[in-house]
Amino acid sequence: MDNYSGYTFTTITGRPGEAMSVTTSFYLDETARIDLHGAGKDRPFLGIDHGEVSVNIGPRPNVAVTAQDVALVRRLADVAAALLAEVERLHADQSGRAAA
Repeated sequence: MDNYSGYTFTTITGRPGEAMSVTTSFYLDETARIDLHGAGKDRPFLGIDHGEVSVNIGPRPNVAVTAQDVALVRRLADVAAALLAEVERLHADQSGRAAA
């Protein structure tokens, strides 16, 4: 077992003649908070907080929710479920090796 903690960082890249690029990476640990806000109301969203960095993900505000909005959030849920399956697989593989 290692003692590395998670971390979050944002990179802003700009090159002459190219659009700016902003990337935020979350490598979560036990200090991360992941919550659903606004459930049962008009603006539900997923909030992820890690250190001083936060991200909110939800459908467009102040417009009627469309089938496309539902499809995008469903895709997010599907990809999150695939990530969970991969992390569970890694955990089982690593736990099996540690026990051997």
